[in-house]
Amino acid sequence: MKNHIKLVACIISSALLLGGCFGADQGQMSSQKQDSLDRPEDQYESVLTYSGDGYALPGGEENEKIAKEHKDEVVSATKEYLKKEYNADVDVHNMVGNSDGVTVFYESKGPLHFYSTAIVPIDSSTKKILKDEVTTIEGEVERSIKTALYAFMMPDEFEELDQQIAEIVEANPSITGRTEKAIQNVGGSGYMSPYYYVQSSIIDKGITPVYEKYLEEPDTSKEAFLDVYDSSTFEPDFLLFNIHFFMKDPNGKPDKEIYNKIIEAFENNNSLPKGRYLINLNDHFIHSRTSEGYKQNSLSQNPREGIIKN
Repeated sequence: MKNHIKLVACIISSALLLGGCFGADQGQMSSQKQDSLDRPEDQYESVLTYSGDGYALPGGEENEKIAKEHKDEVVSATKEYLKKEYNADVDVHNMVGNSDGVTVFYESKGPLHFYSTAIVPIDSSTKKILKDEVTTIEGEVERSIKTALYAFMMPDEFEELDQQIAEIVEANPSITGRTEKAIQNVGGSGYMSPYYYVQSSIIDKGITPVYEKYLEEPDTSKEAFLDVYDSSTFEPDFLLFNIHFFMKDPNGKPDKEIYNKIIEAFENNNSLPKGRYLINLNDHFIHSRTSEGYKQNSLSQNPREGIIKN
């Protein structure tokens, strides 16, 4: 079972990365003609209604049914595990079946805010929830908490990021972001908003003592966390900001002029959190099963480049 769970974890991890670590949707896409190369008609849904209901993992249909029949057990097992292992209180938003159990998407409660996942194994033959074998994708929760710690320690910088995005959207009403439901139901990627998610590097040693202090004392103040944070070791690649905008019009292609304006706004703002920024402008649709918004017609930056803030 443990080897199977490791395999499932790899599949889930890949699915989250390929999906931009965001969510999926509940409605059916309209019957408009679609560009068959970019978005097949039976696979994509509107970003405006996308909420996560279509998200799926390989071989999980039967286990998802079992999990929903035993929802209270799955939820309590998840909460108990996260409280014990990570000192985190969470709200469970969604359960998606996988080949060996169910992937649980949750959101933290309290001042430290992040989204992540846990895997609750299921014995399909007996329909038993294996409550004592809950696990997570290796390193995922740790990195999610670290991104939340950065946001908690540097509220002004992260507020500036949100304000920058709000100004971009106000100046360009033809673009939008994902729904809050999409993030809650299939986000699972650390500190997030409808327009971005943040990834922390495993080689970021400066944040390690902050993370360790959180595990010991989760109610530690911002000032106390900053006292143990070693900012001198920080490099931009330690914090990756993945910014995703979408065209609001179902018929709209990613607009190069708008994209260039977005790039310019981020380049000119030196009050943003330190890190590497990757800007993406996608068309209107999201792949329902994988939560992927990026397509062949998306406008995006080279992952090795982007915009550096240090």
